Amino acid sequence: MSSSPLPPANRVDLQRRDTEIAVAVLRTVFLLLVVLSAPFRYAHGVQGNLLIAVTIAAAVYNAVLFVLHMQRLSFPRLLIVGIDLILVTLWLYFSGPYGERFSVMYFALIIIAGLWFGRSGALATGLLASLLYVWAVTTAPVPAGATRLGEGAMVVQVIFLLLTAGVVGRATEVQARERQELTLSRAALQQHWQRIRIAQHVDAMIRPRRLPTTPGLSIALKFRPAAQAVSGDLYDVIQLGDRRWGIVVADVRAKGELGLYYLPLFRSSLRLAAKRENSPAAVLASMNQDVWSDMHDRDEVEAFISMLYAIVDLDAGELVYANAGNEPGVLVTRRGGESSSFEAHGVVLGVLPDAAYTEERQAIETGDTIVLFTDGLTEAFDGHGEPFGRDALLESIAEHARGASADSMAQQIFGRVLAYSSDGRRRDDMTLLVARVTTTDLGARPEPSAV
Repeated sequence: MSSSPLPPANRVDLQRRDTEIAVAVLRTVFLLLVVLSAPFRYAHGVQGNLLIAVTIAAAVYNAVLFVLHMQRLSFPRLLIVGIDLILVTLWLYFSGPYGERFSVMYFALIIIAGLWFGRSGALATGLLASLLYVWAVTTAPVPAGATRLGEGAMVVQVIFLLLTAGVVGRATEVQARERQELTLSRAALQQHWQRIRIAQHVDAMIRPRRLPTTPGLSIALKFRPAAQAVSGDLYDVIQLGDRRWGIVVADVRAKGELGLYYLPLFRSSLRLAAKRENSPAAVLASMNQDVWSDMHDRDEVEAFISMLYAIVDLDAGELVYANAGNEPGVLVTRRGGESSSFEAHGVVLGVLPDAAYTEERQAIETGDTIVLFTDGLTEAFDGHGEPFGRDALLESIAEHARGASADSMAQQIFGRVLAYSSDGRRRDDMTLLVARVTTTDLGARPEPSAV
């Protein structure tokens, strides 16, 4: 039959129990020193018998404390220090001039009091130990032929006791401050990791696990966050009906973790605006008003979102796009493999409440490739602190566009950037989206199937 657990009032934490057991072990060492000392071994008369009686009482007291500590039962620490001071004083008193060596136990008790009660405990114990020491040394019976301790030696011992109390008090004060700072740091770290876990959960919910099936359009994506936990980059492919697809890359820039928590709202707002508006410029204008309003309400004056939104209309055979401060996209034509950057530009979302955006239209053909990316690719640094740069990225796009599939092209471009920055730092998230037109009936709306 298992024993019932001790009530909470009788329990002590493991750290407290361990320190008290250590003190009990130290007290045992003191007892052995007393037992092995000459005054104890050659004790005689009333004074000797009292020394033996005090030592036996100390051994019983020590054993009781051992049992209490092992049973996790508390015993007043103030009483422990007080009883130990009395025991040391009695050993000094009954040992006479030969017990001076026992005064070292006072120093140990000052340290223990400092650990348990802090600066005030160390100073109070040092003062009390000094008074008890002076009393024991000046009033102890002196056997015939022995001499009492000189005043000079006694004063030096008292000075050492008080100095020890001051040093221990200062050390415990510093230790208490460092312990408090450590506790606060651990709490902050725990809160930080809790936020990271929440942000990871949010990130996993909003980031598509796989891109949707897009008949007539082959899409490949490469994504890598700057940190292992979460990312401020957003990508999405939105079906707009018929053979129209909205493709987007965006980068949320906000202080702290606002960007991480804002991403789900931003993605939902984006999808609603994309379904409601047929124009990329109108989508960006609508998104800008929402973002500016939210950032203004949160007083996040330094927060903004860069975004490029494009509509690939396979029925019309055209690409329509608008840009809000993102890296301009690239269109690589099948004929000749010529590449051109998107011309439309606009201010980032969330800075001006009534920002207007322009859009560009461009005819597309079968085999043309659209490449969208965030600035994490162009700002990937090598070991010498040099960025990869837009020119090198455009060169890589042109090099790998001919004859390669969208997935192969994305893999090769992304691999080149990663290889370039392998010895440097990637301070930003990297997103690369490649869309290749594969349908052969561009500009021809398919006939509805017969029912």
